[in-house]
Amino acid sequence: MAELKRRSLEEVKALSVEDAVEIMRQAGIVGAGGGGFPTYFKYRSPLPHLIVNATESEPGYWGDKLLHKEHLDEFLELFEALKSIFGFEQISMGVHEKDREWFAPYAEHANGVFDMRYVPNTYALGEEKTLVKHATETRVPRFVDTPDGMRRPGMPPDVGKVVNNSETLLNVYNALFLGRPLTTKFFTVYGEDVQTRVYEAPVGASVSEVLGIAGVDLENSAHLSVLDGGPYLHDVAVEVLGEGDAYVRRMTNSLFLIQRGTPGKEYASIETECPEEGVVSLVGRISGVNLPLGGGLLKPATPLVSEGDEVEYEQKIGEPVNEGFSIGVWASVGGEISSIQNDIVAISGGAIPQEEAAAEAKPTMAGGASPRGEAEPFREADSSR
Repeated sequence: MAELKRRSLEEVKALSVEDAVEIMRQAGIVGAGGGGFPTYFKYRSPLPHLIVNATESEPGYWGDKLLHKEHLDEFLELFEALKSIFGFEQISMGVHEKDREWFAPYAEHANGVFDMRYVPNTYALGEEKTLVKHATETRVPRFVDTPDGMRRPGMPPDVGKVVNNSETLLNVYNALFLGRPLTTKFFTVYGEDVQTRVYEAPVGASVSEVLGIAGVDLENSAHLSVLDGGPYLHDVAVEVLGEGDAYVRRMTNSLFLIQRGTPGKEYASIETECPEEGVVSLVGRISGVNLPLGGGLLKPATPLVSEGDEVEYEQKIGEPVNEGFSIGVWASVGGEISSIQNDIVAISGGAIPQEEAAAEAKPTMAGGASPRGEAEPFREADSSR
């Protein structure tokens, strides 16, 4: 049963918890909102309340809002299916007060399968914890003492909540209903010297190649840096644009261009307009990718391909291992496997130099510190918008 294939609503609702969880794992779904936590693990022990994080708090972002606008029917089907499979007592949409009108079609369909929870227009580090607090008046504990005598940061499951980012849930829909694995990422490109757009690009695509398609003059952009993230929470993707590169990750939410040497938070008041063209797909337009088999929280998957092999788009190239967190890995472009080094599969030459790809794919909690966005203490900063 736990295979990726097309299913009707009734067939999805008939899945067992174990089969649905395994489909998420095999499909390669991780949290799209920033931390990259493996999604399947959140559903292994069913909890009473699922909260959809539709707040998209970082200034300037449009990806999740556009996905909700374009995929209303898919989200409604998914809510019904998840409630049936996992026995959720309630599913709630967490939405900023300022976005009430944008999400009005969801409010019209909130008939008991899910409800709407409107929260203040703030940006918050530890966003999941803050969303739980504002949407349910329940506070996630800052720390939890474990039976083995250790102490870890508190998480929403400690108070009976599962929190998922909007794009993460769309990826769950694609896996359960369409039999499609995670191979692409939705993100906003915005900031200095670039028009705001939302792209769907292959995971592992070159940041520079994407920005070139977006109209950035790469040869004359050394005054710019590129952040993978927004003004508040980000990694530096390219410090000097034109002199380095990075790749699109499974948790890339934006490519944010700023003046080099300027702190990201100086852009906290940035405002952008919704792109008129909606989501622009770059599938089939990217020359090559670097796909990490592991990295971050993930133990490397076992490669199913060898150097020189030809692969097709959405072909499985990595089998998850049973130790720790691990997910299936699928080709985000078709082409030749040009190298497999440092647990990174490069297709048709890869997106960026191998040494840079290896630096991006290094493990965190799989062998180091926790990733950005995970386990942050409760802090809040008012963006007043």
